[in-house]
Amino acid sequence: MRPHLPLVLSLGLAISGCAIDPFHRGRHDAPSGQSQSGQPSPGAGPVLTSPPEVAAPIPGAEPVIEAPAPTPLPRERPKAPAATLGPASKALVSQAQAQRRKGDLPGATVSLERALRIEPNNPLLWIEMGRLRMDQRNYPQAENLGRKALAMSVGDDRTQSMAWQLIADSLRARGKNAQAQDALEKAKDLAPY
Repeated sequence: MRPHLPLVLSLGLAISGCAIDPFHRGRHDAPSGQSQSGQPSPGAGPVLTSPPEVAAPIPGAEPVIEAPAPTPLPRERPKAPAATLGPASKALVSQAQAQRRKGDLPGATVSLERALRIEPNNPLLWIEMGRLRMDQRNYPQAENLGRKALAMSVGDDRTQSMAWQLIADSLRARGKNAQAQDALEKAKDLAPY
């Protein structure tokens, strides 16, 4: 077995020589695996660092347990000012209501459409158009107009109550009494009167 000893030693030296970076031979001023800048040299392998120091627990002291952060309360919806009609729209709505009372539903439609061109984002006009659709027995469209007014009047409880009332009337006209009752309850919750 002794004749193999030189072979094993030379093999060991050859393997250890492979672990040395050939480009840094002769530089002994930086620790192995690091360049002179202190950064790990490319291909040097993993750099071991010591873990950060952790404070040892004090014997006999109770551990400090932090309370969880309090959960915030849900915020109330911001209140919006009640929707109102401008002077021109108000005059056109009055004209449309008079036309409805006379049975002139096409004339009332024209008047409300003119008002909607003036104030397209006014939920009161959409509710008024929905009431006109109820008179025309177009109940699904009346509900849709009520829902549109509902979406446009977030934070305005009075207008939302009126929109829910229109939706309830439309549902009741189609025989959907349970849904109509739910809509009516929402209308009453928003503006109890």
